[in-house]
Amino acid sequence: MTDMAVWSIDVGTARAVISSTAGSVSALEEPLARLQGAVEGIAAAVPSAQVQEALGALIENGVVPATTDVLERSTTILTGTSEAVGHYANGDLAMASTAASSASTVHLSVSALGR
Repeated sequence: MTDMAVWSIDVGTARAVISSTAGSVSALEEPLARLQGAVEGIAAAVPSAQVQEALGALIENGVVPATTDVLERSTTILTGTSEAVGHYANGDLAMASTAASSASTVHLSVSALGR
């Protein structure tokens, strides 16, 4: 016999955590943009063309793709998690509705009740 997984998700709490995390991800946008600006500022202040070129490559090939990736992946994860919680909640509602409907249609004879 195999044990079945039991899911018990507090939908309200899950949605609150998702919302809070989304706020944290949104709050990353400005600091990440400032990071890019800081590296650009350093590049502009350095008198060496080679160092400027290296810092430009760092921005183009490292900072920008990495920050974009963090924001895109975080958004994708949050969207998927939110959808999963929504499906879970809808499934619970559907199961509750089905159970209530089934319970209201059960007809037992008096003899089945042990009388």
